[in-house]
Amino acid sequence: MSLITTQSPAERKAHSYAGSLYLLPSDEEERQRLLAQHQLYTRILSGRLIIPPISVSEKDEVLDIGTGAGAWLCDTRTHLPEAVQLYGVDIEPRLFPNYTALSANVHLSVCSATDLPSYWTSKFALVHQRLLICAYTRDQWRRSIDEMFRVLVPGGYAQLIEIGPEWVSGSKTAAHVLFLDDFLGSKGMLLRCGVYIVDMLKAAGFVDVKYEEVVMNLGKWAGEDGVQGRDATIGAWRGMRDSVMKAGRLDRLDRFASAEGFDKAMDEIAEEWDNVGGSRTAVRAFYGRKPF
Repeated sequence: MSLITTQSPAERKAHSYAGSLYLLPSDEEERQRLLAQHQLYTRILSGRLIIPPISVSEKDEVLDIGTGAGAWLCDTRTHLPEAVQLYGVDIEPRLFPNYTALSANVHLSVCSATDLPSYWTSKFALVHQRLLICAYTRDQWRRSIDEMFRVLVPGGYAQLIEIGPEWVSGSKTAAHVLFLDDFLGSKGMLLRCGVYIVDMLKAAGFVDVKYEEVVMNLGKWAGEDGVQGRDATIGAWRGMRDSVMKAGRLDRLDRFASAEGFDKAMDEIAEEWDNVGGSRTAVRAFYGRKPF
């Protein structure tokens, strides 16, 4: 008699920051996804790394919150005067770029966006944050935006880029979005955070609050950008697998009764995007100015 065993997908490496709810992994696969995602987002935003109407001068300093692999920070550095000092913070240093490859004016540290150093008050001309939809509760969103306001110089800008608030395709996508809404909501998090950011920026004291929205197509039907949009988004959704498994069987349809089932569901959504023309979501770039 032979014993046949099925190997479950390996659990991915999570962040090590105590108390954080961040749902995505912190490993080499995620680093590569973030780097590819940066290129995609830069392209669909017409090559613009800085959205608000600000001219960064040599004496200015820039902060990147949730810097991850440092892609935005290092790319932005090449477009600014060499004297500009750029800071990146994240709760996990594992994804940071190799320190030996960093320019002398790039500084990375482990720090929570809800509790930035007290000595950073009125320090930065620009604060950037991108895609922390899987990181914050509603209260942490408010606290992080309050912290952005505090560390900006008068006249400085906060720039936040988020995905959503809708994902348009077929029935499998609709079912998964409903699941994500429930799953994140059970943790006090906001799948549709982009609906609230304008009001949160205004409540923190920002003025001239605006946002731009661009369509991000999903799937092979939309060519290379669609494939990259699919891979970046499915990669993030797939990265939540271990967090979902640890939370228990929350899906009434039992699609996620196992890690294999979860991965199969992600494959099916990716296939749906490839085959359903018009599959898409949106990317919103928000910004607001700290008054003089």
